[in-house]
Amino acid sequence: MKTIRLTLELKSVILTAIVVLWASNAKAPIILPPTNAFVFPPIGTLQKISDYTVSSLSCVMIFALVYETNGQETSYGGTIWYKGSTVITNKAQLDQQYILPGLSNVVIYNFCTNSNPIYDKSKGIIVYIGCEILTPSGLSSQDMLYYGPIKIYLVKNTDGSYSVPNLSGFATLINDSIPFYVPNLQWARLEVGNKGTSTPFAIYDNNYASGSSPISSDGFLYLSTAFITNSSSSTGNLWVKTSLIDVIRLIPGGSSNLFQIFNGDGNIVPENPLQLVLSEGSNSAFCLTVNGGDSGHGFVLQSSTNLARNAWNNCSSVAFVSSTNEVPSFITILTTNICSFFRLATTNLPPTN
Repeated sequence: MKTIRLTLELKSVILTAIVVLWASNAKAPIILPPTNAFVFPPIGTLQKISDYTVSSLSCVMIFALVYETNGQETSYGGTIWYKGSTVITNKAQLDQQYILPGLSNVVIYNFCTNSNPIYDKSKGIIVYIGCEILTPSGLSSQDMLYYGPIKIYLVKNTDGSYSVPNLSGFATLINDSIPFYVPNLQWARLEVGNKGTSTPFAIYDNNYASGSSPISSDGFLYLSTAFITNSSSSTGNLWVKTSLIDVIRLIPGGSSNLFQIFNGDGNIVPENPLQLVLSEGSNSAFCLTVNGGDSGHGFVLQSSTNLARNAWNNCSSVAFVSSTNEVPSFITILTTNICSFFRLATTNLPPTN
């Protein structure tokens, strides 16, 4: 929760009445149900995360390193499998029916039967597997599931040849951070705290700490698997708050920025309302205190003399944004207008500082 105080110095003005109002996107067009607002898939538990990774991955990349007889490591290539329209119901099916055949029957088998004397098969083969999601342009993101890098030793036969070892227990692992593609993502903030407290112990946002944004250079939103699963399990002791600003289409046309808040289950969380409180200051000034709201969500103070729909003016061209939930900000606005009514209008602009 944040508190921002805006002090109005009223010069030669008799303030007869002040009514405090709140407006969300006061000057924005009316938004009917957006056609492309981002919605998280079910992600609250480890099983749901596993199901999401399996359903969303685009391709599986298998890479291999081997040893030469001089002891040097060298690249041995690998193979890529594209999921395409293949229907996979769970991770065990993915691991055993699709990834393992590519690993054992293609990459490792190829090395076992390679007759090039430059390779030292007794030292095994180092493999790494990455299951990735692709951007609309076809670029790969961070691994969603992975295996290795790990050295796999070959089985040496009595005739001196080598065979593929038993890999029946093969299984990929879920990555520490899971990527989510949010179309037209403008800004994101991840906050994590202990249940029962309102102050986060970790904040990931470039406006709070440089280099901590949950948005990676590939444009994906990355959320920690450990935070998500810990906050949603019955024994979890964390809460997670993910705030996003992305561009949506409006009906019947046009586009607008949308501010959204999600919890660790990926469910939308209502915004905390903004409230204006009037108090008398010093030197014939009045103080308007802004309570509530959500960190990262910008707003502007507006005033009017008659409450007419089009008679609202910004008291300042600056949109105020609280950088944290717990640190108050103090802002002074000077006005020479006779203003009887005030309201707050949210801006849905990505924070810049």
